[in-house]
Amino acid sequence: MKKVKRAILALVLTAACAASLAACGQTATTSTAAPAAAETTAAPAPTQAPATQAPATTAAAPAAQTTAAPAPTEAAPAGPDGLPAYTGGPVELRFGWWGDDNRAALTNQVIDEFMKAYPSITVKGEPNGGTADHFQIIDTQLQGNNAPDLIQFGGNYGDYMQYLEPLDGYLGKQILINDPAVFDQTALIPATRNGNLWVASLGTNTLVLIYNKSLVESVGGTIPTNDMTWEDLEAWGEDLKAKLPAGVYPFADNCTNQANYLSYYYQQLGTPLWTAEEVSYATVESAQKWLGLWASWRDKGLIPDADTTAAYAELGADTSAVIAGKAAVTMVWSNQIAGYAAATTDTLAAFTLPEMTGGEKAYIIQMSQYIGINKASANKEAAALFVNFITTSPAAGNILRTNRGVPSSPIVREAISGSSTELDAAVYAIYDAVADRTIPQGPNLPNDQEFVNELALIGQNVAYGESVDDGAQELQSLIERLIIK
Repeated sequence: MKKVKRAILALVLTAACAASLAACGQTATTSTAAPAAAETTAAPAPTQAPATQAPATTAAAPAAQTTAAPAPTEAAPAGPDGLPAYTGGPVELRFGWWGDDNRAALTNQVIDEFMKAYPSITVKGEPNGGTADHFQIIDTQLQGNNAPDLIQFGGNYGDYMQYLEPLDGYLGKQILINDPAVFDQTALIPATRNGNLWVASLGTNTLVLIYNKSLVESVGGTIPTNDMTWEDLEAWGEDLKAKLPAGVYPFADNCTNQANYLSYYYQQLGTPLWTAEEVSYATVESAQKWLGLWASWRDKGLIPDADTTAAYAELGADTSAVIAGKAAVTMVWSNQIAGYAAATTDTLAAFTLPEMTGGEKAYIIQMSQYIGINKASANKEAAALFVNFITTSPAAGNILRTNRGVPSSPIVREAISGSSTELDAAVYAIYDAVADRTIPQGPNLPNDQEFVNELALIGQNVAYGESVDDGAQELQSLIERLIIK
């Protein structure tokens, strides 16, 4: 128990250095080796912005985010079980989120507990499937003025601020996250822009590589470690490939199924995709290196062929080549590990993303998801109470646990610490392992979801034969277009 609490504390301290991503890049089409050590020359001039210097080793959070949350103007009225009181009449709220069936079941349990605490408030859950589906639905609803009262966001909430109700006026009243005893104040920083708090963190997570431990051990492979470089990872994959049966690959193709792995790599190169200063240092050369790395792995049989890759989107356990038995390793968010483990009878384990020899720090422990209030909601007081409940209530925390990330509330972490699972412990170990490799959380690239969607198409085209050079130019052009859109 003490061990778990210490791990959680280390995790929290690490989360104070939190950070967020979205990028991709490395060598030319002919590259067949793992990426070379990062060059020591200065980063290129930004593609869009007046800055004249290379970015610092770690990008600082936006200046606007450093403003402390405003102090409450009055004490929160007493409510059920110490919760803030509700002063309105019977209302109905809608809450839209993304996630699998397990998340939907857990979230509906939280909704049930909330409605027990606040009998006058009814909440209807609206699970929207995967992330892309969720935002396509939310975009349509917002345009039609029919969006839910409560909406789950990622780091892309900045693209939606015009639709959001600032939370500042509810702090200390309906929402108690401005109390450091209740909520990590560092979690308010990335949720604050232009002097307003727009969303509340539902937890923190980070990128990890999960692998089928049962499979690796059954073929006599070695267990990967948390200190591997890109060269080490490739060598490990080549050794494993020689032992795997035909049709099973060491790695899933994670080149462009998520922008975050790409962003991590760009940061290592010293050419970050987008910074807190709203500058991009992305280059065609960075894109060539990233796309070229994965093309070389495809040529070596370390990742599946294009047709197999197209069959597994790697967006969740139900679209994963690892769960389907086609690959040993894939990249996921740390809060997804439990869902993947539940989808197979094999034992899964996790290790960190590879370091780059001579490269920049790039690991980010980020706010995994946020919850915000639709400014068009007719029931904002009730919505604010739900925001408070799902983020700070031990009753909610004991249900959700780490499904949406490690909770940002010390009260909730304490409540769930005594029953942490082996998978929870594995996540805490990852957090500890990357403690000296982290950088602060920065903003997502503007028009983030469009970037994610078009990036996947670029990766697919390269997998099916388009040259790395052409794909790299398309990727760089996409970044430049979205920055000024």
